[in-house]
Amino acid sequence: MTQLFAWLLAGLALLLPLTGFAEQRVISLGGDVTEIVYALGAGDRLIARDTTSIFPEVANNLPDVGYLRQLSLEGILSFKPDLVLLSDAARPAPLAERLEAAGIKVARIPYEQNLAGVELKIKAVAKALELDKEGKKLLVSLAAQHQQLAQLKTLPHLSGIFILSHAGMGAPMVAGDGSSADSLMQLAGLNNAIQGIKGYKPMSAEGIIAAQPNTLILTEAGLTALGGEEKVWQLPGLQQTPAAAHKQLVVVNDLAFLGFGPRTAQSVLDLRTAMEQLAQ
Repeated sequence: MTQLFAWLLAGLALLLPLTGFAEQRVISLGGDVTEIVYALGAGDRLIARDTTSIFPEVANNLPDVGYLRQLSLEGILSFKPDLVLLSDAARPAPLAERLEAAGIKVARIPYEQNLAGVELKIKAVAKALELDKEGKKLLVSLAAQHQQLAQLKTLPHLSGIFILSHAGMGAPMVAGDGSSADSLMQLAGLNNAIQGIKGYKPMSAEGIIAAQPNTLILTEAGLTALGGEEKVWQLPGLQQTPAAAHKQLVVVNDLAFLGFGPRTAQSVLDLRTAMEQLAQ
């Protein structure tokens, strides 16, 4: 009986780490962070997420602790998490320190708006969840896509304009030099028609006419907010561009394209395919 009891104890010791992880209570804050958690196969550990965490669809079934840039310490603590995966984009800025002061383990996930940052995010999330093997496997699966992007050549005859948002009858917010959308357009081999401005800035009708883009890029949310494609071409200045004349519009998924997560590289490749089809 003594030997049997010893065997049972040994077996339980082997099972304890697995059980601990299965019962680990994790909150993920950041749409890119949450997407990585699911890509690593650890979605079952999540007990809550923030408003930007909308992919995969099953994430929407989790309780929502609030918008990433307006988080409440009390709201997070109410779920009694063991671990909080916290994007560096989260606000208020002292949130990590306040969570740690409350005795909660926090893993800071870098907020990098480039493809190299995707690798950093995956490694950070995998390390926090002790899923290094799964993290390496995910990185290998993405390496081929990144290699494809590196080999793309620019299509000089295609110039595009990316509209991030548009409110009312005001000037649309476009992506200028140095913006995340600008870097992704370059990866796709598309020339950004917006020159002379940095980051995301409102642009007048005259500026859009002067840019003369032959392709318009919008996010799915942007298209919906504008009321559909017919409304898009009514934006001030856009009607007098080659993009409107030929109805050349490419719609991208918001989180996949701008989230710089596991789907970003494929989203850029899809943009490239759409561009090539428009060029035919």
